[in-house]
Amino acid sequence: MSVDFDLYFEELPKTRKGGKGNKMPNNKSTTTTEAPKASRKYAKTRGEHLKDMVIVALVASIIAFIGGMHFQNSHDMQVVNASKTTQAVVAPAKK
Repeated sequence: MSVDFDLYFEELPKTRKGGKGNKMPNNKSTTTTEAPKASRKYAKTRGEHLKDMVIVALVASIIAFIGGMHFQNSHDMQVVNASKTTQAVVAPAKK
């Protein structure tokens, strides 16, 4: 009991898009490049401006404090040196 069937090839419409087994074509001519979107410029708020000004004032005051310490040190050394020279000159005069 053998039944013979005629085999034939049926062309199926290609409706399947994507899927696990399908890879995207690596053809650069088919890819489209989109124009870059115009970025919106970030505007600072009033509080951020105030915070920036406070930070600048603190940094400037720290720098001024360190500079003042160096100036005071050099001024103190000049006074000490001047007092040593005057003591050396005045000391032999006493007898």
